[in-house]
This record gives sequence, structure tokens and C-alpha cells, in this order.
Amino acid sequence: MTARAALVVVIVNALISAALLAAYATWIAPSRSPRLAVLDVAELYRLKEREIAAVLVKTDASETDRLNALKRASEFGTQITTLIEQLPAECGCLILARGAIAGSSTTLPDLTPTVRQRLGL
Repeated sequence: MTARAALVVVIVNALISAALLAAYATWIAPSRSPRLAVLDVAELYRLKEREIAAVLVKTDASETDRLNALKRASEFGTQITTLIEQLPAECGCLILARGAIAGSSTTLPDLTPTVRQRLGL
């Protein structure tokens, strides 16, 4: 084999290797790591708890007010579950519970204020 033929073989092999690596990176390897965000579900439940407790312990609250507060409390679980299921599609991110994060999470966006506003808390 001549030096020129060997050079052609090396170049063809390099081009085929580059094409295979590009195909792997495009179709097989994950394109990027998922975006992450934080949600403090415990805070949302505490806020709703305070709201309901304020109505229940109020001395001048009517029985209807108390029943409505209990009804809102029972609907809150369904309401927050539905909202949490919709959030990943809306933000295009993976949502982590704040309690599941060890250490400081100041670099992760916090969706708690947005969810609190949407729930009217």
C-alpha cells in the first residue's frame, strides 16, 4: 500500500467516524440535561391551612361560612394536584419539592410565588 492510499484510508475513516459521532449526538444521546425548578408545597398547604383556620376560629362566622371554608379545604388538594401536573408542561422543566433539596437552591427558579398567586393565597 502506498502512502497516498494509506492517507486516503485514514481520511475516509476519520470522516465516517465523524459522521457516526454526529448521528449519535443527534439521535441517540440526550440533547441537554433537564431544566429544574423548585416548588414549596408545604408552604402552600400552610397558607391554605391558615386561611381556613381563620374562618373556623372566627367567633362571628356563620355556620355557612364554616361549611364553605371546609369545602374549600377539601377541594384544595385536587386543585393543587391539577396545578402541579400542569406546571412541567408550562415551564418546560422538572419540578422538585423544596424539601427534597439538600443545601442551597438559590440557583434554581422558585415557582412557589407563581403557584401561590394562581391559587389565590
